[in-house]
Amino acid sequence: MMTRVHRPLLALLSCTLIAGCGLIPTPSVDVKNSHLDLPSSGALSGKVVYLTRDSLAGNTVPAALQQITVRGTATYRTGGLGTLRAVDMYVRTDLKALPATCTTYAATPTAPGMVVCEAAGETGQAIGQMTLTAGQGVAFALGGAALDAAAKAGHGFFGMRFTVGQSLFGDTLDLTGMKASARL
Repeated sequence: MMTRVHRPLLALLSCTLIAGCGLIPTPSVDVKNSHLDLPSSGALSGKVVYLTRDSLAGNTVPAALQQITVRGTATYRTGGLGTLRAVDMYVRTDLKALPATCTTYAATPTAPGMVVCEAAGETGQAIGQMTLTAGQGVAFALGGAALDAAAKAGHGFFGMRFTVGQSLFGDTLDLTGMKASARL
């Protein structure tokens, strides 16, 4: 039997639990496909490589939304010699105000335009990992504070740290069927 003293306490605990369970999920929205031209990653071991292509251009979410998650399919394509199997993913809202641990490289006939940064200084930009199989679509999910900031800004430059295998010039990574969901 519940006494009158316990009822307010139970009500307070219930409200605290409901509020602490998180935010209200929102319906998912489509995000444009992204095609990433990869560099030869052999000399980039331990570095984060941002491609100078704004993959989130025009995709914005309201400022009230948070805990944004982007899900989709990643397809790694190689001419046959690339062995890339896993990448850690990063994102920046712009490539202008960079730390001293980053170096910008213009596009050349054998490499895409990119910014190369020391991985130790990029932990705040991390948004997840992707496991890849050459020629096959593999599901992925990305999220984190850096992705929240990029989605709200409507700009996102994807970066990768090549963790298993190597890409070669001419290899690509297609991110397709992307949907973003968030919490209010």
